[in-house]
Amino acid sequence: MKKLIFSNAQEEERCSKYLDLKGVAYHVVLINFIGLDDDGKIKYKTVSDLYKYDKRLRNRLYKFISAFEEQIRAFIANSHNHGLSTLKLGESIKANLKNGSNIAFELEDLDFGQLIQIVEKFTDKDLKRMFPNSDEYVIQNLRAIKELRNAISHHRILLMYDDYETCYINGEEKNDLTNNIKNLVNMISDYYKKFLIESVNDAINDKRDVNFKLLDNLEIKI
Repeated sequence: MKKLIFSNAQEEERCSKYLDLKGVAYHVVLINFIGLDDDGKIKYKTVSDLYKYDKRLRNRLYKFISAFEEQIRAFIANSHNHGLSTLKLGESIKANLKNGSNIAFELEDLDFGQLIQIVEKFTDKDLKRMFPNSDEYVIQNLRAIKELRNAISHHRILLMYDDYETCYINGEEKNDLTNNIKNLVNMISDYYKKFLIESVNDAINDKRDVNFKLLDNLEIKI
């Protein structure tokens, strides 16, 4: 707290509340990432604005990753209902279906990683039907989306996260946030692409704070 500069008492009160909710260590990480000024101080609003921007990114991306998961479930379910002979669902699901369960119910119980395990067993032809614009890196790119989802689910600061999986953009290896988002754009249904790009690019706008300002070079632009 001694290193933080507050513009008013309300700001200091808000900081105190978030220190209780998020923990001192959480704020220290943000402060270290931004850096102190020459006097060893930092404006609380600079820290707060970074956190708010990152949180908006996380919330928006999670919504589209959830839609992407449903896209995968829908393809698997439709493939099953159309009698795709090459579909490998696993013995447990097959047994449940044989006993009268519904494919939709079975897939709802699977997490993203388990869905990918089914997709990994697809033939190249089935993968191309599912992701028409994909290349030979489709499975690795799915794993990269899974890691992005996990980072968001565990409330990691995306702008600081350094454990992204490698994804392939135009055949080139990438493992940063911007390219992991581009990977999601490439993989998600065409219906969502425009909305996803607009949502990410609009995260810089804080409609409730006209004085919001993000540090230079941190904005994610797709």
